[in-house]
Amino acid sequence: MAHYHLSDILQTHYGHYQQHHHLSQQQRLVCQRILACRTAALGQQQWQCNQCHYQQSVFCSCRDRHCPRCQGKQTQAWIEKQQQQVLRCRYFHLVFTLPHELNALTHTDEQAKRVYSALFEAVWQTLSRFGMTRKHLQGQLGCTAVLHTWGQTLTQHIHLHCLIPGGVVTEQGLWRGVKSDYLFPVKAVSTVFKAKMLAALRQRELTIPDANNLINKTWCVYSKACLHKAETVVAYLGRYTRKGMLHESRLKAVTKERVDISYTDYIDNQRKIMQLAPEELIRRYLLHVLPKGVMRVRHFGFLANSCRRKRLAKIREQLGSKANDIPAAITDTLGHWCCPQCANGRLMFMGLVPLLTMLAREAQLKLSG
Repeated sequence: MAHYHLSDILQTHYGHYQQHHHLSQQQRLVCQRILACRTAALGQQQWQCNQCHYQQSVFCSCRDRHCPRCQGKQTQAWIEKQQQQVLRCRYFHLVFTLPHELNALTHTDEQAKRVYSALFEAVWQTLSRFGMTRKHLQGQLGCTAVLHTWGQTLTQHIHLHCLIPGGVVTEQGLWRGVKSDYLFPVKAVSTVFKAKMLAALRQRELTIPDANNLINKTWCVYSKACLHKAETVVAYLGRYTRKGMLHESRLKAVTKERVDISYTDYIDNQRKIMQLAPEELIRRYLLHVLPKGVMRVRHFGFLANSCRRKRLAKIREQLGSKANDIPAAITDTLGHWCCPQCANGRLMFMGLVPLLTMLAREAQLKLSG
């Protein structure tokens, strides 16, 4: 089965697209990085098997967060890091979606920064308020919030995924866990979120399009008690926090005239194929390039960077669990690169081959040939 890459589509169509569309500096930079990713332009890495001493050279990756070929290993590394922060408790998954009327506010980098900042602020203020005032909680929540700007068809669909441990830290520093699959009433959360978001946009001096309609309509908030096992939480975190807008396995066919992309239609939960012109795919992809400085993942409450380590240690002490009690099998499967020759050893990083050295070697090979 053929494997298609976004870089191949850009290689063929980016020049023409750039001539007929206005691109921000960040969008141009992302395209340049994707085009250079895993090519001679970025140099080579030298790897050697620790068993049979087989050697292999691979081109360096661009490591851009928008590059679909650079997310796999970054996801694995991020999951390993997050293992030490998972609690042995129920987790809840909430999704806060912006009405599509607000999409127009994000079409310039400066405005997009303010909208995304307002979204994170409004969501956390909403969650924090419910955590402090609901009778079964009355304490500080913890939350990992992840910004996604895309839907299955790569159209603009701005929403925030929130993964929340099922419990709060009270003013006395005690852990109070949720005892059921119910966290907050969704309709009430939606109403408060709408008010907080509109207020945050006004504070940032953004003109709200069709404001009266937005005030009267119901905003979409999704809530689900999703996870009970800590090892499942780790994989779930990686899935929602590190995945990009387009996994290249979804590219089913690529020609000069069209690109076939698989997607899930959530109306009937069926996998389907949509056909796009290559330049339309590029346009949709670039809609989701975040402005420089915008963080996609943020932590709040007792998971905030400033207090997370101390708070988690105290919570684990009360739960009777340890920081490293997640099964080792998870970490053992991450980041391994098996030797393709002996299948027993692991390829170990030996060093970088600078670009100039590569060019000299290639020139020497051409002369000797």
